[in-house]
Amino acid sequence: MKKFSLLLLILTLPISSLLADPITDSYQLEAKRDYAKALDLLENLSKENPGDYFLQLRTGWVALLKGDYTKSSSYYQKATLIEPNAIEPRLGSIRANLALGQHKQVEVICKTVLKQDSKNYFARSTLAYSYYVMANFKEAEKYYESIVDDYPADTEMLIGLGWSHLKQGKKAKAKEVFAFLTKIIPNEERVSSGAYYANN
Repeated sequence: MKKFSLLLLILTLPISSLLADPITDSYQLEAKRDYAKALDLLENLSKENPGDYFLQLRTGWVALLKGDYTKSSSYYQKATLIEPNAIEPRLGSIRANLALGQHKQVEVICKTVLKQDSKNYFARSTLAYSYYVMANFKEAEKYYESIVDDYPADTEMLIGLGWSHLKQGKKAKAKEVFAFLTKIIPNEERVSSGAYYANN
């Protein structure tokens, strides 16, 4: 009779509750933008499974979405220790450290990624931006230029390149970049102000 009652209970349960698991729940909570609950769920799992690469990676991602950048960076570092050759946790760590304004740390991680994947767009563009923020305009120019070589119509990278030229007093080069940008995105404030300074 007990077995029959248990079977009856299982049969009356919604399918979703039978299939539910913490990982699936975390995706559902993420979709609802309930990042706090999703993070709590994943942190418990991560502690129970410290050697699980995917769990550390996913916890880092949800912490990033929640805006807990220090925690996010920590979980991405754990994932990197589990899979030292993996690029994806390093990319996550770049995002977390960028949000924290840790540009020197961003530089270190970006360069590590570029040793494995020299054409990685995200690492190069973030490194260019970080150098610009740190007022290392020569290095910023170098990385912006490397991306523009591969993506000649990438307006964000062209803007960065133009301003890197300007900050070094290379007005002729800046003028050339901003002249091109004025044709394709004339109403962009960073372009119009860059063109003004390049021409005056």
